[in-house]
Amino acid sequence: MNCSRGKPYEALHVAELERARALAKLTSNQFVGIDEVFKKNGNSTCLYISYDHDDNIYLWVLKQSKPVAFRKTKLWESYVSKHGKISVDDLFGNEPLLRNFHVLPQEQCEDRSLFSLYANQPTNESNLENSLSSLRPLLDECEVITDPEKPTLFQVYNMLIAPVSDLLEGSEIIVVPDRCFFQVPFAALHDESNCYLSDSFRIRIVPSLRTLKLILDSPVGYHRETGVLIVGAPKVTDVYFKGELRYLCPLPGAKAEAELIARLLPQSHLLIGEQATKQAVLQRIPSVSLVHIAAHGDAERGEIALTPAYSTMGTPGEADYLLTMTDISQVRLSAKLVVLSCCHTARGQIKTEGVVGIARAFLASGARSVLVALWALQDDATEQFMRRFYENLVQGEGASECLHRTMKWMRNNGFSEVRQWAPFMLIGDDVSFHFGEEK
Repeated sequence: MNCSRGKPYEALHVAELERARALAKLTSNQFVGIDEVFKKNGNSTCLYISYDHDDNIYLWVLKQSKPVAFRKTKLWESYVSKHGKISVDDLFGNEPLLRNFHVLPQEQCEDRSLFSLYANQPTNESNLENSLSSLRPLLDECEVITDPEKPTLFQVYNMLIAPVSDLLEGSEIIVVPDRCFFQVPFAALHDESNCYLSDSFRIRIVPSLRTLKLILDSPVGYHRETGVLIVGAPKVTDVYFKGELRYLCPLPGAKAEAELIARLLPQSHLLIGEQATKQAVLQRIPSVSLVHIAAHGDAERGEIALTPAYSTMGTPGEADYLLTMTDISQVRLSAKLVVLSCCHTARGQIKTEGVVGIARAFLASGARSVLVALWALQDDATEQFMRRFYENLVQGEGASECLHRTMKWMRNNGFSEVRQWAPFMLIGDDVSFHFGEEK
């Protein structure tokens, strides 16, 4: 490999070309010029991460008008398991790094996960309370079960950030992770002094440098400046999922969240409950600048449950209610920002180009940026998170700064647990809005 031959810049070219080809099925061998990418990101530092089958971790730091800096480390210099050698894929790839945060305190949870804890649930009123209680998390107290085989946030910091911490400058870090590293909550990584990476930097994720360049090179006027679609608490009860009859609980918190955002954002179109059909969403989604969806999300690929069409005969099947990657790929979007306030919307199949799921489908279909969740969402924390995020967005701040400020506010205002303030990550470009007068 070029890294072992003392050619880190050439190695970066190869790594980027491999990701770009997988992502866009490209045939060109031309590498994206670094200066081209950073013309519009001059105050940002790019952290490009890769790893190989021998668990060597490669870190490139890219800054405008400066030479590419390269560092190499070995997984075992940062993390050792009591059971012996475990690979990068073992640690990060088989399941989410922070699976412990999927278990939420009973009194605070409105699990927006799709079919994660329940199946074949009765829907008559006499059994409704039992059905809903079965959807609650498995703990009665606010404890987090720890997995000794999963690295801590500090250990991950030592793997991915500490080796290049002296090179990180500016106000924002654009992270280009490799494969399973897409599941890392970079904002929550902290050093030995418990200082989070997001204390000092805004953090944004991109699948590849070519992806970022393609977004930045979008024709002027391609992405819409007006129009807001807000979808909340679709009405989904008995449906078929993977051939089995399933039941989804109502989401009153998602409904309240959607209504709150509609009050904050002028000229928004609100689809709530029975109105939030798959057909209605697909019809309106191409014509707006901002999309917000608060609903159940699938833990495998982040796909979203919407209200089945009123004309659906019998028990709805997946095609009637599930907003899939294929559905999104068939719609041409011009949205500047898509916010998926659903559990697990950052999830997907780990491939060369990263995590391929619903978030990637939105980007590939034309969205400039996507805000997605890494794990199951806590209800009251998510409501406060979205309130603060949109209050900043209305003031004209960029999405990256809004996310940064919201995370800080959450930590300082009673939501200090990582699972409360760090579930969301921004993928794509930094975008801003200039909303008109309030309705």
